[in-house]
Amino acid sequence: MGKFILKRFVYAVISLVIIATVSFFLICMKPGDPIAAKVSQLPESSRKVLVVKYGLDQPMFTRFTEYMKGLITEGNLGDSIVYEGRNVNMMLKTSAVVSAKIGLMAIAIQVIAGVLLGMIQALYRGKLSDQVIRVLVVLAICIPSFVFCALLQYFIGFKGQITPIMGWGKPVHYILPVAAYAIPGIATYCKYMRTSTIGVLGEDYILTATAKGCSQTRLVFKHIFRNAILPVVTMVPVAISNVFAGSMVIEKFFSIPGMGQHYVKAVSDSDPYMILGMAIFFACTYIISLFFVDILYGLVDPRIRVAKSAD
Repeated sequence: MGKFILKRFVYAVISLVIIATVSFFLICMKPGDPIAAKVSQLPESSRKVLVVKYGLDQPMFTRFTEYMKGLITEGNLGDSIVYEGRNVNMMLKTSAVVSAKIGLMAIAIQVIAGVLLGMIQALYRGKLSDQVIRVLVVLAICIPSFVFCALLQYFIGFKGQITPIMGWGKPVHYILPVAAYAIPGIATYCKYMRTSTIGVLGEDYILTATAKGCSQTRLVFKHIFRNAILPVVTMVPVAISNVFAGSMVIEKFFSIPGMGQHYVKAVSDSDPYMILGMAIFFACTYIISLFFVDILYGLVDPRIRVAKSAD
């Protein structure tokens, strides 16, 4: 198991270095003047000073080595060119925490509710409960998230007066954005869990366990659930990687000071190092998630660990 973990860790580091390198050159080579927004209100003589200050007069490779040196030795993800004193690290300490709270709570609800409903659908396939849940799943997947935001604001916030329509800072402010974030994900996990469970129900080892007189509870949790949830586990890293970048619409609707709004602002301002730093951060969260999922896969199903170790 130790060799397997070390191998996956090396792959993760190599992937992150490649992503950081490609992202740097793609972002910094794009057309446009990165300091245009900053000097629009300043004299032309200020441009030269700012160009030298931010190293924009240096060759691309020199800028790359300096950026990677700061990233590796100091953990500096990048400083804003447009706004003096702002950097990605400072923003992560505030905005990333806000986005993470909403996203992780929503993902937990998505996985628990989606897996439970998917199991119910599969175990009672063709019954009324299966048909009702299937209709709700289709609606939840097809309707965009901003529609759920508006509906929740109107019926729960405005009509019901249960929670504030928007704002941040109190526990009650979590209810609407977490619900809006979770609903589409619940439907997605439910859909995949139903399909996976139906496939497992047709396996020979399920028929064998049933023939040996295995109890219904043991059959469901020991044999069906453990094998059916494996495909769902692979979806979790994608959901985690979208915690920071995937909630931009929700943060806008509910006036939440999350990371999504800062990312949109950096793109509109053509602030290259802010964009680069956040892109690397998003990639890092995704790679770390994949790393832990690989380990989890090996723990849940030892056959995967043995197969990968043999390669």
